[in-house]
Amino acid sequence: MSKIKSLERIHDENVSQQIFPYTKPTDYYKDIIGEISPAEAAMITKIVFLKLKTESGVESYISVTEPTYNYIEQIKKYITMFDVSEISKAWDFFYRTTLPTGRTGLALHAISAINLLMYDAFGKEVKKPVYDLIGGRTRKSIRAYASHLHPDKIENLQKEAEEYLNNGYKDMKMRFIASPADVYAIDKNIELVKAVRDVIGYSINLAGDFWMSLNYNFAYKMLKALEKYELAWIEEPLLPDDFNGYKNLVKKVNISISAGEHHYHVYDFKRLLDCGVMILQPDATWVGGITPMKKIAGLAEAYGAQVIPHAGNIYNLHFIISEPEAVTPISEYLTRYRDWMEQHIVNVPRPVRAHFELNDSPGFGIKYDLE
Repeated sequence: MSKIKSLERIHDENVSQQIFPYTKPTDYYKDIIGEISPAEAAMITKIVFLKLKTESGVESYISVTEPTYNYIEQIKKYITMFDVSEISKAWDFFYRTTLPTGRTGLALHAISAINLLMYDAFGKEVKKPVYDLIGGRTRKSIRAYASHLHPDKIENLQKEAEEYLNNGYKDMKMRFIASPADVYAIDKNIELVKAVRDVIGYSINLAGDFWMSLNYNFAYKMLKALEKYELAWIEEPLLPDDFNGYKNLVKKVNISISAGEHHYHVYDFKRLLDCGVMILQPDATWVGGITPMKKIAGLAEAYGAQVIPHAGNIYNLHFIISEPEAVTPISEYLTRYRDWMEQHIVNVPRPVRAHFELNDSPGFGIKYDLE
């Protein structure tokens, strides 16, 4: 197999995204941070395109945030030490190398990029799609859920939900408007959920995302008030490190709790499972790549839990289709704010009638136009 020859920065672009209202952990500080876009809230203001090249001439591309690239710059000198097939070895090396400043956050984002580049290049070397390298296809297509429904005027929110119904979606996820910083938060959020339920009924699965914005006491009251609306799950109600809060919340409310978008490696997910969180939501671009995603899936299966990754990017789709449907039943599809995620990708995977289909092109099968 071929050695990695180089990893270089080839292009960068600023990220511009529409502002959508939703709850954020910074809601207590609106005097400092006003309304910002989801990308800005995640500190995504510039993306950098990278190219990995092997000695045999295979090229692989990926886009990362500028802070992630800055971290990669500190460790990329080691990348040429590896054969493109030595994916597990490289992952372990970079994880151990970054321990003093890593274990979570940007270090894992950087390792994710390297891991995904190597998987893509390896697939191209052996002329196989990545899903064939990690277990093989388990189904023809992947069910998708429509993910947006940000707070808006009631008539606009209901129109959006109806649009998803007309496009064949049986599963949706909405966002909320108010967190503990707002004394009227519970009533405002209930109004939004009721408005969507009035349109879609109760035969459609509806989930809700609080994006790390609540404390335990408020979350308990909010979720108890939401129980009668039969939500499929409530996502990230608490801060990522509030494992004790998750443990208590799971015991006291009759709604499934999900988390994992902002958790890292298998260790965080083991803690979530031990707390009773039965829907895990890692993202291959953040958690460390495909390598830990597969470990998380095995862990989830042992606990009888499911993995529903954050965001329907191509990397998560290859992971999902390589696992039994009982473990990875569905993929998120961000219906409105995908622009910065898809810049310069000429064959973006999109669901048709609420299902993703993957081709059998080598690697992850995506093509970039960076001219």
